[in-house]
Amino acid sequence: MTDLPRPATHQLIALATATRPDWSIDQLRDVLAQARCADMSWGRVLIAVAQLIADPNAEPPDLLAQAPEAWRRRRHPSTPETAHRGAAAARAALHQPDTD
Repeated sequence: MTDLPRPATHQLIALATATRPDWSIDQLRDVLAQARCADMSWGRVLIAVAQLIADPNAEPPDLLAQAPEAWRRRRHPSTPETAHRGAAAARAALHQPDTD
């Protein structure tokens, strides 16, 4: 099975050309390439560009502000065991008798 949605950069640029004639298509093309290099998924790029097209004050470079920060991309979610260990340690610390 293929990954969906499939990238359709040429069609997205055509849509932007038709709906936002005030935008530089070369600038949009460059920004789209930068966004993909920044590991933005195609689905995220598609949604972000659609939102920018709908915003009369938006410009193509605004897309890059929506790219995920590098530290968020490389961070792996904690496992449930991590939360259980932390909770157990907190409970143990609360039930320790005072040692004076």
